Amino acid sequence: MRKALLLSGLAASLGLVGCFKRGPEVLQTPISISISSSNPNVGVGQSATITAIVYDQNKQGVQWSFSPLNFGTMGNATFDPSTLTATVTYTAPSVLANPTKVTVTATSVTNPNISANLTFSFSPLSVSLLNFNPFIPLAPQTVSPGSQILLAVQVTNDGSNKGVTWSISPATGVAGTISGSSFYGQYNAPSSVAGPTDAIITATSVTNPAVSASQKLTILPNGGANVVTLNVDGGPIPGSPEPNAAFTSIMLCSPGSTTSCQTIDGILVDTGSYGLRILQAAAPSLKLPLITDQLGDTLENCASWPDGSFLWGPVSKADFYIGGETASSLVIQVISSTQAAVPNGCANGGTTGDITPLQLGANGILGIGPEPTDCTLSGVNYCDGSKQSTLPNLYYSCPSAVCTTADSPIVVPAALQISNPIISLQNPSSGLNDNNGVIIQLPAVSDPQASALGTLTFGIGTEPNNSLGSAQVFTLDANDNFTTTYNGQTLTNSFIDSGQNTLRFPDTLPTCPVNTNYYCPATSPTSLSATMTGATQGQSTITFNVDDADNLFSTAGQDGVFPGLAGPQGQYGNCSNGNASCMFVWGFPFFYGRTVFEAIDGQPVFNAPNGPWWAF
Repeated sequence: MRKALLLSGLAASLGLVGCFKRGPEVLQTPISISISSSNPNVGVGQSATITAIVYDQNKQGVQWSFSPLNFGTMGNATFDPSTLTATVTYTAPSVLANPTKVTVTATSVTNPNISANLTFSFSPLSVSLLNFNPFIPLAPQTVSPGSQILLAVQVTNDGSNKGVTWSISPATGVAGTISGSSFYGQYNAPSSVAGPTDAIITATSVTNPAVSASQKLTILPNGGANVVTLNVDGGPIPGSPEPNAAFTSIMLCSPGSTTSCQTIDGILVDTGSYGLRILQAAAPSLKLPLITDQLGDTLENCASWPDGSFLWGPVSKADFYIGGETASSLVIQVISSTQAAVPNGCANGGTTGDITPLQLGANGILGIGPEPTDCTLSGVNYCDGSKQSTLPNLYYSCPSAVCTTADSPIVVPAALQISNPIISLQNPSSGLNDNNGVIIQLPAVSDPQASALGTLTFGIGTEPNNSLGSAQVFTLDANDNFTTTYNGQTLTNSFIDSGQNTLRFPDTLPTCPVNTNYYCPATSPTSLSATMTGATQGQSTITFNVDDADNLFSTAGQDGVFPGLAGPQGQYGNCSNGNASCMFVWGFPFFYGRTVFEAIDGQPVFNAPNGPWWAF
């Protein structure tokens, strides 16, 4: 012990004590990287400077990479050791086919396990055609000879901002001319046309000529923003024509959008139903918001037809464009593309719904009957709970959009019901509301033919081209019916229906051996007549022909126009007044050669009774 103390004292006297102490500890800071971009919203064809601050005492910087490979280019990489700052320039490709996400990564040279990254989302360049004033999507529409339309174009995700070039087809001049700058155009219709003439207007991206937008304009003597064409041409399914059916084109957009839009052709115009019903299969890329209840369950709608078929799908909202007319946030039905379990009340005796264009015979149905929604009649709403406790089989609430066969219909306020698009129409170019009715005009035909072209005009007495004139008004009763007197029968359940391809009435005429749902009279054509009488005003005797349907279909089966089609409705001799099975349905042949007006229930019409009524 004494020896140890002596040695300790000796060491202290020699100044050696410090040799036995541990020196100050050097702390090693972990490597880290922070990364940022000069242009967080870099677009197609644009560049961004990516900056990485590298907290690395070794001052080795980073290695740069990006994924997917070859999606753009990278260059001008630098590193400043004094500030520990690394930069690189990333340039996105100027042409993009599909939406893509690219990740730029900065990896530490000192420790390759440490990195930081940024992700950019890119969408393809797109072009949308608009009316110039107001700026709304350009839908298929008619124009009158000598008129002009000012156009605009919306080009998204174009880093070069070069705009478009304009073209017209056919380019011979018979369809008019197009001129303009990079973002605006002017269409000049020809001063005269020999007949209905189509002009296809196209705006093509300068940056990527593979991207363009086109729309069809039809020059008609009576064309205008409130007029669209009706094509009686068999419909959109090649080889499977729908006889005596009128089709038109519409445009739907996600509410509030001018770019998330789609033109849909082959829409059946039906005065015997209410509301717009679109096949999801006809617009697969268009995502529309669903309507839900307070619990977040999906509101589903059912539309069933007398033949046992039905349409099932969610209630949705869309901005609706037809011609130059618009309806914002219109409540519509989107018919699901997959068969789903439906409530027994909707199944209507059938096993499957119409979910494809082939099954429906159309891409959708534009129901423009004389009521404002699919659940109202003579001012009474049968689905809002105000009239009756037993609800019609129209609306259901389905958790996660899945119903069961045992589900019951629910109460739905009028604002969420499938609505007749006509009552919501506005004409932005004129500032008028063409929302009280429609006019259907078709040429006279006497024999089957491949097609016919007519018009659908919106509004009655609201613009110079939709005056009621001298047309005779036929008022309707509380069931939207009038009376037809035919062959000694008083048929009080009579109505006009463009969605029915035949005239239907009880008679002793023989039915067809092959097409048993039609008449095949011994003498073809057979000339007949019936008297139409309105509920409070209007009376007229109508003459019509009935042809041998079997012979028509065998000799002209691919045609779209058949003026002589008729079939049975109820049993002749058992048709007392009010017998629901006995009625006279003035189907599509009634429209040939006529200008037919339909006024919607409760809507005022200048110099005429409030709707509902028909006139011709």
